[in-house]
Amino acid sequence: MATNVMDKFLLGAAGIAAYPPGATFGPRLLFDFEFLWIMAGSANCDFDGQKFHAGQGSVILGRPGMTDRYNWDTQERTLLAFFHFSFDYSEGDWPSLKTWPVVRSVASEDVLPPLFRYVIGLSRADKPGKEVLIEAAVALMLRSFLSGQSAVLLEPHQDLPAPIQKALKAIREALTRDPIEPVTLAVLAKAAHVSPEYLCRLFRRHLNLGPLECAGLARLERAASLLVRSNLTIKEIADTVGFASPYHFSNKFRKVYGVSPKYYRWSMQSGFLITGNPVIEHLQLHLPAVASS
Repeated sequence: MATNVMDKFLLGAAGIAAYPPGATFGPRLLFDFEFLWIMAGSANCDFDGQKFHAGQGSVILGRPGMTDRYNWDTQERTLLAFFHFSFDYSEGDWPSLKTWPVVRSVASEDVLPPLFRYVIGLSRADKPGKEVLIEAAVALMLRSFLSGQSAVLLEPHQDLPAPIQKALKAIREALTRDPIEPVTLAVLAKAAHVSPEYLCRLFRRHLNLGPLECAGLARLERAASLLVRSNLTIKEIADTVGFASPYHFSNKFRKVYGVSPKYYRWSMQSGFLITGNPVIEHLQLHLPAVASS
């Protein structure tokens, strides 16, 4: 294993928090660092008299000695991920604390959101050596946040054949444009500029699944996002993302995520993270974030 990248690193409390409309928090004096990612909703923030609005997708970094206060969204619930940590920032080449930014707005395809999930999920896992992995992940997050270099390309892996990349892009665009409309093999083959048969062979050879299977998994990922970021019922989500019935949706969801949609929602909103759709994460088929209802 590599040597420590953050001297005397310690991870503190970590999890998911949800605040009802109009709730407040603080003022609070911070004794360590806190990374916070607003997954849904928003907040009006005050850090040592520095006031700013943090919308959905904002990442906030609180520092030791700061006093923070949050006025959460008055119209909808605010859902956020957070973790506290400490380390000896006097060692190494870390810049002066006074120069560190407090808030950045990041897109869903940036490196920070998946690393939040990784750190919080790993903090709850009983795995040997997890401390080294968490430390490396937090160091990457901090370096990326401080430099502003956290964006990653939304396109799938460049080692995939061009027709597969074009088909994956078409899946993203189709589900973003109209999630209810079925994604057909003919449409994907046309977007990839190859025959349907050849496109299926390429998908099977490189991804071990068909193009329509991939589209179905992307549809489930959108449903998973709605479960966490909205108050829609299971039936409403099934209708919204284009499943024939709640039973059909629940059956498909359980096969991929290992739990029912109802349990997934409860677990994620209670701070117990469930591993996401591995195929979708691998192919970078994430869809734009959906707003809470």
